[in-house]
Amino acid sequence: MRQPIPLLLLSLFICNQLAASALSWDRTEVNLKMEPDQEEIRASFKVTNEGDERIRIARVKTSCGCTGSIIDRKILEPGNSTEIIGTFNKGKRQGLNRNRLEVFIDSQPEAVTTLRMNVQIPELVAVTPTIVYWNPSSSKTERRVAITLDEDYVDKILRIEYDRDQLNVTEEEDPAGKATLLLRIAPKSYDTQYRGMVTVFASGKNGRKAEARIHAFIQP
Repeated sequence: MRQPIPLLLLSLFICNQLAASALSWDRTEVNLKMEPDQEEIRASFKVTNEGDERIRIARVKTSCGCTGSIIDRKILEPGNSTEIIGTFNKGKRQGLNRNRLEVFIDSQPEAVTTLRMNVQIPELVAVTPTIVYWNPSSSKTERRVAITLDEDYVDKILRIEYDRDQLNVTEEEDPAGKATLLLRIAPKSYDTQYRGMVTVFASGKNGRKAEARIHAFIQP
């Protein structure tokens, strides 16, 4: 007698769930911090087959192109372990980056585990906001920008460069004490179109240099 298809699917589902539950991970999430000059960082996730059947890791799907994976070995006999190494390439990213690696096994359409790599990339000179602009519908007032140094790496603002023919930029201390410095930026004329930037240069230990840019736009 032919077994009904729904029952076959149920049997496959149960087998897949048993295989997934047989996998034991040493950890599924890790928090990492990169150094300013570091381009890549890695994290290791160890998995053990605690079941009675062989399990094969089919693939690992990553959440973005900046994240990759290396699998020590894909076939896990009962009692054996393997290592999945997650890799993250910084590129031009800054701040906190949350990355996922979804692990799939044979005959399982859904991921059996999601591994998480939370990578903190130091922002040596942070500016908030990074863009200031004026247009006919915005207020003709100065814009305030907070500059914050990561004092683990840089501790001194060397200079601030901008087009003095187009902008007025004044500096002041942050009364709340959260930012290293506050900038007050205003155009000299709201009637002249302008696209430019204010660049903040900073330095730190061992001659380390860093900079950040504030983009300024005036649309009459």
